[in-house]
Amino acid sequence: MEYRHKMMRTAVGAVIEKAIRDIRDDPRRSIRNLADMGDNFSKTAAQKHFFEIAHEVLKNPENPYYELILNMIRNVDVETVKTVSLNFGYSCLNYGAELLRTKEAAVKRKLPWLLRFACGPDRADSLGPHRLEEIVSDAVSLGIYTYVFQIEDSAERLGQILELCQNHEECCFFAAVTPNFIFDRNQEQLMKTPNLILSVDMSAGCGEDEANCALRQLHAGKCFYGFHVGYTGENAQRLTSEEFRQRMIDCGCIFGCYVNAGRGDGELEDRIYEYVCSKRGKKGGPLFVFDLDRDERYIGNNILCGTDLFVGVDGRARLADGRLADLHSTTVSELAVMPEVRFA
Repeated sequence: MEYRHKMMRTAVGAVIEKAIRDIRDDPRRSIRNLADMGDNFSKTAAQKHFFEIAHEVLKNPENPYYELILNMIRNVDVETVKTVSLNFGYSCLNYGAELLRTKEAAVKRKLPWLLRFACGPDRADSLGPHRLEEIVSDAVSLGIYTYVFQIEDSAERLGQILELCQNHEECCFFAAVTPNFIFDRNQEQLMKTPNLILSVDMSAGCGEDEANCALRQLHAGKCFYGFHVGYTGENAQRLTSEEFRQRMIDCGCIFGCYVNAGRGDGELEDRIYEYVCSKRGKKGGPLFVFDLDRDERYIGNNILCGTDLFVGVDGRARLADGRLADLHSTTVSELAVMPEVRFA
């Protein structure tokens, strides 16, 4: 499997690299060819259905996603575009998914395809860099290739995430940061880390000038980035306004992530999800927007047949029944074989 994986990854990487070169000359044909490749590599009916939808959307020659992809090719480092496409599109959604399905069949339960970590200021029960490395290495062995880090004290934590990126070159890492993170401290390393995607918090509480400055810095560094917002009943109208959306496009964002900050308000979540769905597909624009919880569940249930696992700042992971598992003393693969554990 390992040899076959390396050969397939090399082949897919070559196709992606050629497509990136060709997109500048004939974007529509090249992007359709990438969708064809994804269809060919699909292993499940759900994956094939996803690419059928993509083909249908791409039939429209005026589809705004052509502009989005062209902007990405022009504004993001080429090696980063290639690596993110390869790691998320192949290692996570294809190869990793295959490993997870095999393991799921053995343990007879769903396993997480995504690990999310909350990273606050250092405290006695925080997961240290060495333990984080052990947890990620173990998770990769299961087939988990996607990781999200919600960072508060961004400058220090971002350095730790950059080290993880270097140690796991086939994984895709997302770092959610605040606008005032110290970009200059990590600028050179950021530009040399092609498997990192950055998301800047654009929720209320940060100044518009400060937020715009952070996005401009990422644009100048040719990084792969977007924004995330925690929506509530008070700020939902502003965050779904055309003015806000256009501002994010003008700042070079590739994606926008909406997170329900008022978890008890199902009606609000339905409204925001209706909004993000209206801004993608055939009626989309040069900015891909999604609802974190809804779309994460969709990917898990319909594409990867798995779920996600959230790890708090105290290093404990929340299981399906509400119990907490201490990752200071156990790993995801160890949890996977415990008969009483359910991830979803």
